[in-house]
Amino acid sequence: MHRRHLLLGLASATCLPACGGGGGNGDGPETAAPPAPADLLDLTHVTLTLPVKADGTTGGTPARVLKTTELLPSSRAARGHESDWFRSVWIDGTGARGEAAVMLWCPVTGALSSATSDSPRTEFRHQRQTGVNDGWTIGAGSPVAMQLEMRPRQMPPQRGTVIVAQIHGWRMQDVSGATVNAPPLLLVQIEPRSVGGWQLRAKIRRSADGSIAGHDSLVLQTFASLDEAPWLVLQMAVADMQVHINGQTMPIGASWRDIGAYYKAGVYLDEIGSDPAQGGRLLIRRMVFR
Repeated sequence: MHRRHLLLGLASATCLPACGGGGGNGDGPETAAPPAPADLLDLTHVTLTLPVKADGTTGGTPARVLKTTELLPSSRAARGHESDWFRSVWIDGTGARGEAAVMLWCPVTGALSSATSDSPRTEFRHQRQTGVNDGWTIGAGSPVAMQLEMRPRQMPPQRGTVIVAQIHGWRMQDVSGATVNAPPLLLVQIEPRSVGGWQLRAKIRRSADGSIAGHDSLVLQTFASLDEAPWLVLQMAVADMQVHINGQTMPIGASWRDIGAYYKAGVYLDEIGSDPAQGGRLLIRRMVFR
């Protein structure tokens, strides 16, 4: 079943245009360009990591990171940035006008962010100032919630898992007192179920410093196949030392209290490979922070 779903995802991927501006994988108006990405998603406080280096090639390090000003429309790029990795496409619509979404694609051969990264990504990072976190700590709570509506179209071949959202730690002190990068507090991933089909699952790390091992998890939604995948709705925020996610709560361990955090969303693979046609493909039709 898993192989059949992967092949269906690959088949649908071939229907997408090579670059932004017209076309799609649904019944939208093929002759008109879909709205620009910034007209569909809130890109005003995000950066975007691409699965290519600055010279446009995959593999190696470091992956290219687009600033907010590069994503938004400008005099140099009327629609903002669009590429094979990130572009607007038409999707199946139910009205007279076609619906549009932003397609994110990340191949298993993609460039890595750094020498310590284990997988490529095409991923947004919410930050009001490039190079820093959003200025909030987990104990104080998040000033905004992240809201997403997304639909998977292709999954990678080995583990079949794509991390689509995170609440990531910023900086922390290790046992020696040195400042180090903090791990992610929360991962939300689309993955195959052991009984067949797929699920959207949230995993919360029990402690920031590893003093309490493991994760607690919560299945948010299940669906039977990729070709019939529904739009997955995700709303998440931090308040009162709890992650509030889709109307449910997950308690946060005390070791996280003073650690800064920020949101991430997109396609973060859990594997690498050698076939550039394999990877993760995700449609996002809503991304807001408020």
